[in-house]
Amino acid sequence: MSSLRENLSPTSPSAEGSSEVALQQPRATDVRIKLLVGERLFTTTEQTLVAESAYFTSLLSGRWASTLDDGSYFIDSDPSLFEHILRYLRHSVCPIFYDQVRGHDFGLYLALQAEASYFGIPRLHDWLKNKRYFEAIHLSYAIEMDEDYSSKNFTSNSGTAVEFYPTWDAQKVYVCPRGIPVHRGDPGRCGRQCKEERGDDEIKYDDETVLRMVVVRKQVVVRPEVCMD
Repeated sequence: MSSLRENLSPTSPSAEGSSEVALQQPRATDVRIKLLVGERLFTTTEQTLVAESAYFTSLLSGRWASTLDDGSYFIDSDPSLFEHILRYLRHSVCPIFYDQVRGHDFGLYLALQAEASYFGIPRLHDWLKNKRYFEAIHLSYAIEMDEDYSSKNFTSNSGTAVEFYPTWDAQKVYVCPRGIPVHRGDPGRCGRQCKEERGDDEIKYDDETVLRMVVVRKQVVVRPEVCMD
């Protein structure tokens, strides 16, 4: 067929210069391939495309003329999805589409699964179909009750999200028998005179409503080995 492949086909060298010409000819698997996917042009190698894809193995088999005038191949697919297909074919690493706030992008997983089926990439298709991305992301939670959150600085790295949940709670607050404000809440501040004032009476406590903060730290743990299984 008249195509990019024919343009790159080696000529028949003379016996005298055959070794030199053979060294200059690229191997078929190293030939650069241009793909027009929708309105975007991608450039890669034949080796990358045929390694796992039955679709490209058939397309590049040379059995039919399928190139455009410029030697590129037109692929009727969504270019925004195809970039993930090509990234997978280049590195054999299954993708994770996860956001700290929104979680997994299930719509993108489903769309890419359909593309993997169309391009005949069984490993990627099965990985997505079996929802292996759930195994690739683990969440670790740490929960604490903070009573004096207003005077603290909370920091975390980019892999940890910190969430705050205010809650009201009741607590008993010590009451000084002499009514001294600075003694309130701390019986250790009362001295001999306070104890004499209380005499044999029981220590008094007031029920007081206080604002507490529940601090939840969520850490995202990525397991890259799952993406390469």
